[in-house]
Amino acid sequence: MRIPISIFALVLTLPLSAQEAAVSPTEELRVSVREWVETMRKIQQEENDWSRDQEVLQNYKEGLESEITTLKEQIASAKTRKEGGDQQSLDKVSEKDRYVAAEDELKRQVRMMEENMAAKFLLFPEPLRKNPKITQGIEAIQRNLLLPADGQTEEISKRLVTITELMADVEKFQQGVHVFPELHTDSKGHEFNMQVVYFGLALAYGVNEDGSFALAGRAAADGWKFQERSDLAPQILKLVITATSEKDVSFTHLPLIQP
Repeated sequence: MRIPISIFALVLTLPLSAQEAAVSPTEELRVSVREWVETMRKIQQEENDWSRDQEVLQNYKEGLESEITTLKEQIASAKTRKEGGDQQSLDKVSEKDRYVAAEDELKRQVRMMEENMAAKFLLFPEPLRKNPKITQGIEAIQRNLLLPADGQTEEISKRLVTITELMADVEKFQQGVHVFPELHTDSKGHEFNMQVVYFGLALAYGVNEDGSFALAGRAAADGWKFQERSDLAPQILKLVITATSEKDVSFTHLPLIQP
């Protein structure tokens, strides 16, 4: 389920200490708004980065495919000239060399993009990774990375399409708020059915049905990490209602989760 951030939920830092509670309402509001603006700025920066990467990959894909088409046409023309047995058959050698050089460069660039994409897989939350299209894209890239050097030019255009489509799907996830049912275990080994709200690839908050157990998490270098925050259960329950119902829209105050 994908919900736009601007319609259903805003995450603000909630002052928790007794000393902060003594601050005037006006000052508290000013601090909360300033922290909210900073949070939105960081989220927007991440969205801009994804959009820029997507645009670069799309432009690069179109350029490479155009180059492949041109080179294939030139090779076909060179073969025709060679069959005629005239002097132009010598040109085929030069054109073939150009094609081989372009193919090698394309192979190198696609391989580099596959490696860069694979390095980001741990930043994908579990519900995103389980999406059939995302799963298929991840598995395809992982298979491609196992190809030997002499097999990396096979289906090169298909490999490039796989990378750009995967980037586009991840970008869609990054731009919204999503609620997923998940199973999580507390520190005592008890398992809970929970509703987890993901703010793109930035933050996540989860709570069980009766509000007795809550989690907060975010992506780390080695994958998503969740910490028990049952003290936030009432706020997260309110957040889940806001994120799943157009009739109960409200502000929800929650702390930012540190990496």
